[in-house]
Order: sequence, then structure tokens, then C-alpha cells
Amino acid sequence: MMESSEHSSSNPAAVAGSAGIARRRLVRAGLSAAPVLAALKTNSVLAGDHTCIRPSSFSSLTAAHMQVSKGRTIRSDFECQSHGYWKNKSTGLPGGFKKTMFLSGTTGFSANPGKGYDGLSFQQVLELKGNGYNAALARHVVAAYLTAVAYNNNSSRVLLTKSQCVSIWNGQGTWTPFSGKTWDLTQTMAYFDKIYGPAFL
Repeated sequence: MMESSEHSSSNPAAVAGSAGIARRRLVRAGLSAAPVLAALKTNSVLAGDHTCIRPSSFSSLTAAHMQVSKGRTIRSDFECQSHGYWKNKSTGLPGGFKKTMFLSGTTGFSANPGKGYDGLSFQQVLELKGNGYNAALARHVVAAYLTAVAYNNNSSRVLLTKSQCVSIWNGQGTWTPFSGKTWDLTQTMAYFDKIYGPAFL
């Protein structure tokens, strides 16, 4: 994945020095640097670099224009392996689990737009290209589901539980990420975009 120039610099001291100069310029300009720095920190944290934040945190950050409130800590250490990861790995999964049929009574996945998912295994969904019949959503959901399986569906460790993945897919992106809030497909895909980066669409 492409990294921003500030992350790819081979000279950390130069980057730190540039940040210091920028802060001094803000102060000289009579601006309060704190909210700006919070926004900068947030933007680097949520830059599609597999920083794993829960939907509730994403929603509150979106409402606050991606600024973290002073003194607030956003937990971002949940497990959120991408579909690119799971396409090539099976770490933590039961043997042969990726051969499981995506649509089945066992998994709970049932939505089948355009009948494009008949007979597809998890592995085959991970290998889908493009976004026909919501394939991008399917890849993200399968990745999140496999992560939940690999970590015993432990809600304190995984980004999304198995039941949440099922709700997302069966609602075709419309679901309730937390009490009192409903997301549609556009909001759900915006969330996945922030977690995994646009290259993973």
C-alpha cells in the first residue's frame, strides 16, 4: 500500500523538525495549535493503514470532523485483517475453513444479489474482482468474519463479530452498528474505506 511522504521519510529527525516549524508558524499566526494538531494526528491514524477502530468511534470522529477531543483516547488495537491478508493466509482458522460455502445456514449469510454468490466459498469471495453485486462489500465482510473466527469471536479483540458481519451482508450494507444508529451501504463502505484504504475497494 502506498504510504504518505511523511511516513515514508528515511529521516525521522527531518520530519520531526518540519512538524516543529509548522507548529511555530501556527503559533506566530495567532492560531490555537491544539485542535489542528489533534486533527493531524487523527488523519494520520485514520489514513487507511489498517488502524482498527470500532464503528462507534468512527461515527463520533466523523461527527467531530475527525478531531479527537482533548484527553480522549481512541482504542485502535482491534484485529482487522483485510481480504488481501485472508486471500493468502489461514492463520488461526480451522483446517480448510476457507472452503466453507459463503451462503449457508451454518454461516448465516443469505443475501445473494444477482445470484452472484451461488456456490462460492469464502476463498472464492475473497478472490472476486471489482464491485459487481456488491463484491467489495462481500470481500470486506468475509475478511471481518474470518478474523472473528480466528480470534474466537472475542468482541474485545475483533473489529466486528460474526453476527455483525452477517447483519452487514444480509442488509447489503444497511445495519445497526450500535444502539440508536443505522448505517446504509454508503456509510458502511466509507467506514471500510477508512479502515483498509481505498486500494482495498
